[in-house]
Parts: sequence; structure tokens; C-alpha cells
Amino acid sequence: MDFAQKRRTEGRTASAAVEDIIALLKPIAAQQGVDLQGRLEEAAAQKEVGRRHLAERLQRAVMPLFKYHRGYPGNLGSCVLVRLESTCYVFTAAHVLRDAGDAPLWFPPQGKGEKFLLLPRSAGLTLLVDRGGLDIGVLMLPASTLSAFDHRVFLAGSEIDEGDQTDEAGLTSFYYLLGYSGSRTQVKVSPKTRQINQQSFQVSTFVVSATEYLQENLSQSDHILRDYDHEEIVIKRKRVTPPRLQGVSGGGVFHLSRSTQQGPLVAIATENPRRSRLIVGTRIRHFLDAARELRGRL
Repeated sequence: MDFAQKRRTEGRTASAAVEDIIALLKPIAAQQGVDLQGRLEEAAAQKEVGRRHLAERLQRAVMPLFKYHRGYPGNLGSCVLVRLESTCYVFTAAHVLRDAGDAPLWFPPQGKGEKFLLLPRSAGLTLLVDRGGLDIGVLMLPASTLSAFDHRVFLAGSEIDEGDQTDEAGLTSFYYLLGYSGSRTQVKVSPKTRQINQQSFQVSTFVVSATEYLQENLSQSDHILRDYDHEEIVIKRKRVTPPRLQGVSGGGVFHLSRSTQQGPLVAIATENPRRSRLIVGTRIRHFLDAARELRGRL
């Protein structure tokens, strides 16, 4: 079955139904002296403000990674900062670190156009796991290096899904991906000053059926699959062409309450199979296990 086409059809049908309802309600609202269109625009504006505040908050814990190639900085991927049992870590996809090889990694300490800082890493404080199709990269940060992250935030406690909660398909919550696309439209870098101006990539998404895990040959207990149809992205009720997700690998997938906009990190994004129109992530419990394994080696 073409699940992507099925999801697309269902989404368009639902959107058309909403538009029909709005069209039916407008004359009734006008008779009652209610500016329905104005209220819809006001609600959309409030939603946009909420989305922006959400991104600004989570961007302090999710940041891009760069490496230099022939003197030019290139976006390599994304990562999430996590504190576990008083030790600080960088979580990202294993393939992001492998792509870097032995090259130094750089990051923007605030994400506001300032100079890059060197991401501290060493072989003894790095763990890569790719067994069973997992894609886990964990870096432990020595306490002596944490001053570089003064303007960042490390997720801890209830901000991380340590209990490995089950997927939820209800209307009271949603899943949210935050990372950094390497698209030229999203990032501007200055090789001479090592400065960066980059937009984060964010998208709200939802669960897919268990059958899609089988079709993708992925274990639902180890991975997370979320809908992402790049041809169905709508902003302000208009379809737009989003940037490619190259560079978003290593970003965070969060499960958030619609009412509070709060919720834990549940996975690290690892892949975007465009054919299936999905986002694939490795569940966060595997990263926590890897972090504890790394800590136990010291």
C-alpha cells in the first residue's frame, strides 16, 4: 500500500472539509455581527507567535554542527544537549559524527550570528552505536568545557522521555521536530570571521500506523516514524516548498501538549526517506543507555 498517498488524500479531504465548514459559517456569523474571518486571522497570528516562542525556547537545547572543508564551514548536522545524572552530553546521529571523521566540529554558542566555538570531543568520550539499525552518537562533555555552553540549555528530568512512553495519536498533543537544514536558503556563513546566521527547521507532525513500520522494516520499539510529506507543507493556509532535511539529522523530536506547549524529548531524528514521506528517529531511551554505558567506562 502507498501509505504516503493515503495520508495525503486523507489530509486534503480533512482540509477541504474545514474550508467548507468555514464557508458555511461565514454568512451566519455575519448575520450575528461576528467577523469570522478576522477571528480566524487573529487565531492564526496567535498560533504563529506561539510557534515562534516554542522554537526560540527549544533552540537553546538543539543546535547545528559544522565542520571546515577547504577553509569553508559546512553544515554537518544537528544535535541536542542533555544532562543525565549531573553529566552533560551531546546527542546526535552516529552518521553525523562519522561524516565528520577526525575533523574538528564547531557550533554557534548562542545562534545569533556570533563566532563559532570548537565542540570538545575525544575518542574516549565518544560512543557510536549502529547495531540493529540504530543510529546513535553520544559525546560526553567534560565539566571543564561547559563554560562554552553558558548561553545554551541542557535538557534534564521531565524534559527527557526516560520512561519511553507509548506513541499517542490523540488531539491533545503533537510531535515536533527541530533541527537545522543545510539548505543555502537557511544558512549564511562567513568563512573569514567564522560567523553564522541560520534559521532552524521546525515541523509539527503526527504518528503513522504500525503497518508502516513493517513496510519500512523498522522496529517500533527502537524507532519512531512520523509523517512528513514535503509536498503537503502548509503555512498560512498555503502550500509551500520546504528546504531539504539534509543537516536535520541529529535534531530533536519532542512530544508536546497542545495546551501547554511542553513535553519531553522522545527521539533523535536520523533519516528522511522522501519516497515514504516520513521522518525516522531513534528512540531516546537508546541514547540514554549509550550515555550510561559511556559513563560506566570511565
